[in-house]
Amino acid sequence: MELAIGKAGDREIAVDAQELVTGRTCIIAQSGAGKSWGIAVLCERLLEARIGFCLIDTEGEYFSLKDRFPLLRIGSGDGCDAEIGRANIRELLENAICSRTAVIFDVSETDMREEVTKLAEILYDLESRLKQPFLLIVEEADKFIPQAGTPIKKIEEISCRGRKRGLGLMVATQRPSLVAKNVLSQCNSQIIGKLSIENDLKSVSLFFSSRQEVEELAELEPGEFFVMGGLSREKVRMRFGARVTKHRGVTPRLVAAPPTRAARTEPCPGPREDPVEPPAVGNAVVPVLLREEALDIAMAKRKRRFRILEPEERIVLGERVYRPLHRVEVRYIGGLIRRATKTASFVLDGCTGCIVEVDRGLKVRPGFSELLGLDEDAVKIVAGLANGGSTLIEIEADTRLPPGAVKKAVKSLTKAKLVTEMKTVGDTVVYAPLLAAEVPGLSTLRRGADLPMERLRETPLEAKVTESSLRTILKGLEPTAEIVGFDTIYYPVYRIRFASEHGERSIILDGCTGRELPFPVS
Repeated sequence: MELAIGKAGDREIAVDAQELVTGRTCIIAQSGAGKSWGIAVLCERLLEARIGFCLIDTEGEYFSLKDRFPLLRIGSGDGCDAEIGRANIRELLENAICSRTAVIFDVSETDMREEVTKLAEILYDLESRLKQPFLLIVEEADKFIPQAGTPIKKIEEISCRGRKRGLGLMVATQRPSLVAKNVLSQCNSQIIGKLSIENDLKSVSLFFSSRQEVEELAELEPGEFFVMGGLSREKVRMRFGARVTKHRGVTPRLVAAPPTRAARTEPCPGPREDPVEPPAVGNAVVPVLLREEALDIAMAKRKRRFRILEPEERIVLGERVYRPLHRVEVRYIGGLIRRATKTASFVLDGCTGCIVEVDRGLKVRPGFSELLGLDEDAVKIVAGLANGGSTLIEIEADTRLPPGAVKKAVKSLTKAKLVTEMKTVGDTVVYAPLLAAEVPGLSTLRRGADLPMERLRETPLEAKVTESSLRTILKGLEPTAEIVGFDTIYYPVYRIRFASEHGERSIILDGCTGRELPFPVS
């Protein structure tokens, strides 16, 4: 029997029902990538085929399956058919296994580990006697079978010995690096979606034949998954199909609030008894990487000059800090043939002036860092110098600046080591640029995607780039440029410092992906 679960283009993708129900499967994807949707689609297909399963629901988000299908919901909230702590769970599960009934085991309002431990023990014991095909789906598996901590032993045992009893296992998680490796390694079928964090990519590398294949996961769009192993004859990239029940796990949408009434002029009735929360400092990107994970990544980046003769570096500092990122919108007049008003939107690192793209973490590329502190004339000159150098007369002609302004700007650029003076035939002096990277044109700048935000509750790093200093640079590059939008968000990074007998060095790790960022460490 096969269950149709989605499509790859126009081709329908189906999985082996026997393998899904009695095998070991992991379904993995980061937050927002469609994991819960995919699990619900799988459950609907099982329900349509009257195949029994028990889903551990940690958020109370799968109850909508009951709107369309007959199933048993055990939990503690309203709408449950039986209450955890009062019902005879063993009897209910035995009836469900024998009648091929699905069970939603809602632990969202209970002591999760305690109730799931009991459930796993009862299921394993029942299936040791009944030996009927039945699937246990463990949502947020990292809560119950963590890599660091005490896993629920019976779930581990199900992963190793459940198949002979007809008891299958599906473990679902956003963070595979936090799930017990001995359980993940037992999964001979995989459904893997978008992942960005380096540790998570490493943890699923055992399912792929090359690093290049693993890196494809970071490029997946939300809703796209690779289906591999025993479920499919070949590795296939697909999207899950439509649901027949309502999705309850969707993120609540922010809607505009109605306008506030005009402030009243009556005197204040007196001080509030409850303290008023201070206004937010700013918007901060939600960090994904835990400090412990950042330290694990840093451990792999330790160095030593000689492999055997001296110890590796020690980690002496590991702290999370927030970098200011300026979101900038610029209007200018551009065009080679027809001049027209154009718009450029980009994100600038407020500490260095580098251009960053916020997309699955930070992507850093050269920006305006070398131009900080220069005036408009100096920016115009150094950005326009020919690679082979230009004389003062040529600079005057190109920039249309008066001789005095050119000499003053060239002097400041020479002092800043951004131009060098050379003599050619006839002792003619030319000035050549020494910029480490080409200054980006406004038409090449892109803003990138928006990431989940939360209120900033920590003191961020101080921004060295201001709106005024950026305006000076932009005016030097394009006299018609005007900043029409400028706001600041804060991005989490981890500052790691290593020490050895030869000194210290530091690196910066992306707080969302764990990748090393090419920022200087202050």
